[in-house]
Amino acid sequence: MSEEWKPNKELIDWARNHFAEMNVGGVWMPEGSGLTYKKEDDKSWTLIQMVDSEESLANHNRMKALMWDIGISIHDGEYRKLPQPQNEQEAYMMDVQMKRELAQSWADKDGTRLTDMDLENVYPEYVEDKEILLDNGETTSIQIWAFKALNPNTGEYISIDPDDFHLLMGDEAFMRFAYEGMVFTAVTREELVTLADDANHSDSLYILGSRHIQRITEEVKIPPWMWGTVCRCEDMPVDEGQMSLDEFTKSEEE
Repeated sequence: MSEEWKPNKELIDWARNHFAEMNVGGVWMPEGSGLTYKKEDDKSWTLIQMVDSEESLANHNRMKALMWDIGISIHDGEYRKLPQPQNEQEAYMMDVQMKRELAQSWADKDGTRLTDMDLENVYPEYVEDKEILLDNGETTSIQIWAFKALNPNTGEYISIDPDDFHLLMGDEAFMRFAYEGMVFTAVTREELVTLADDANHSDSLYILGSRHIQRITEEVKIPPWMWGTVCRCEDMPVDEGQMSLDEFTKSEEE
């Protein structure tokens, strides 16, 4: 353990509150540290993985010193050693992968994991417009969106930040949104070529702007990350036991 570095009071106070708020079993990856830890109980954590570099080892020693000062011990006898990235691209890909692995452990306050909240059927929802201050002193308006998931064990909805949802579910579930019983999903370049060449499916492609969807006359709230995409359009999945709109209409006619 390094004797040169000592945490200051501000860092100690922050760490004490931060670690106390985390659920037992929760996983933490300090930004840019190359480290991943798991909370075993209120007094002990375990090092899960570490990038094989002198910098990550130094970060770990600092973390041990910080936790020691607030009465927490770190178990680091066995952990997964990750190869040191050789360039910025490898470092970026490793960081994304580690964050995605971390996201799988995220849980609500009762311990229910977000991945157990039927996220496959959750779509982005517009929340509000918000004014933010720019560096030049001027203000601009941005749209706030969230993915609202139902916790099956509490019956309460939680709001998931779009970036966090992207980490949890990946590109395909992130690059879509629902409107009037339809789901618009962004297609890749390869998918676009295939669909455009297929006369039976080319009419199902829609270009999305910031407020309009091709062939839809009224203005639509569209998530900013979907602006400028080409999407395929499909009916929103219907829960088992429920009728789709087409089925309901046919039953009424009969």
